[in-house]
Amino acid sequence: MRTTLRAAMWTALLLAAAGVSAAAPELPLIEAVKAGDRLAAGRLLAAGTDPNAAQPDGTTALHWAAYRDDPALVELLLRGGAGARLFAAVQSWVGHWPGGLAVATILSCAIFAAISGSSVATAATIGTVAIPELAERGYQRRFVFGLLAAGGTLGILIPPSIPMIVYGFLTEESVVDLFLAGIGPGLLLTALFVAYAVVHERLRGGQSQASRASGAERRRH
Repeated sequence: MRTTLRAAMWTALLLAAAGVSAAAPELPLIEAVKAGDRLAAGRLLAAGTDPNAAQPDGTTALHWAAYRDDPALVELLLRGGAGARLFAAVQSWVGHWPGGLAVATILSCAIFAAISGSSVATAATIGTVAIPELAERGYQRRFVFGLLAAGGTLGILIPPSIPMIVYGFLTEESVVDLFLAGIGPGLLLTALFVAYAVVHERLRGGQSQASRASGAERRRH
């Protein structure tokens, strides 16, 4: 009963924040995630369904898995390759920069924060892909984990932030105003983290960089 009430509250909060109708048609994977049907979600992912496919209101299956507070569903969607595709796409653009993989990690965290609204989901999703890649290219473990911990904090700043939705609901503040207030600090922190990653590479060095991706590779991602 409490789980049903919690799911209903998150649904109402999200719809109120997005300003969309509850009658909007839903994608099959999102329906399965909302219902907590892990078996159906797994079958859809195995059939090639994209976990990043969005509703007209911009929500995705990963959004709803985070809102349901269901770690198993989040992990299932991660195994569907959402984080890997996002990281590969960002890396194709900035991987050849000094500290390019670290920069790609931060930018991927920022983008995923705008998808999930959750710090934990952001750090877990990007970390699953980024940690092995960064370690293979010679980045120090403490730097890698610090980078992901910092990037994960963007999930509570960049809209749609789950803590902001909860805060707005409890204090009767405008969720839209809270979202707008989080954009500036979120982008500023992203820029500072990127700058730190580049400076760290300049001072420490020793990490191998990815080769510059061709235009065709970037468009493919």
